[in-house]
Amino acid sequence: MMLDTREELRTRGYALVTGEDLPIDPSVRQYEEMLAKEWETLEVDKYLQNGARFRERRYDRFLYVPSEDTIQLRPHRPYFQSTSVNQYGGGIQRDVAALTQSTLDNPLLAELLRFDFAQFPVDPEQLYRPWDVQCHQFRIIGSAAELGQPTPEGPHRDEVHFGAIHLMSRTNVGGGVSQVYDQDKQLQAELCLTAPMDTMFWSDELILHAVTPITVLDDEWPAIRDVLILGYKCLEQEGD
Repeated sequence: MMLDTREELRTRGYALVTGEDLPIDPSVRQYEEMLAKEWETLEVDKYLQNGARFRERRYDRFLYVPSEDTIQLRPHRPYFQSTSVNQYGGGIQRDVAALTQSTLDNPLLAELLRFDFAQFPVDPEQLYRPWDVQCHQFRIIGSAAELGQPTPEGPHRDEVHFGAIHLMSRTNVGGGVSQVYDQDKQLQAELCLTAPMDTMFWSDELILHAVTPITVLDDEWPAIRDVLILGYKCLEQEGD
């Protein structure tokens, strides 16, 4: 099927595509379950406040040149956000665990990196520019004793140009609703990723986004929400 995410991103700043409507080649989509299992290897986010343990993560960056269709893993380095967009965890260099080799080798990851970019309304000349692609694996865990907060910083930007959030798994979860805000932090829309590969695309310059906390449906088991987030930023040159 054909998607019209480019027009939606131009006009309202976000677009939602269900997993079953995501037109990924089946020969690559078959690696989805294998990729989802990688979320069992994430490490606890050591930068959460007050000893919280509700988030696990891994992170790496790629250099993507659309016109050449080349993807290159960039040297691993700490993740940084300014305090202007993230008052909760910004302003410091956060040393986050790197993606595992098996994650990097999964064919679906590279396919998603290319596919997501194709949904963005970029200027033609930007196809010849290098793009920095931030790749985040997040697991949010809620329990009867601790609320799972996907975005403890609240409505925010990621300091990129475009982004995509893919749901990998959602188990025993209440809440976890994606929210879209305008420039004045006024809520514009709410949507929920519920099935594997449900995806939200967004234009980081047009909207702010957040996700409501997750709670457990059954107190005897944890609530788990696994997502893959890819954030794209156009660079002036490869060394940026």
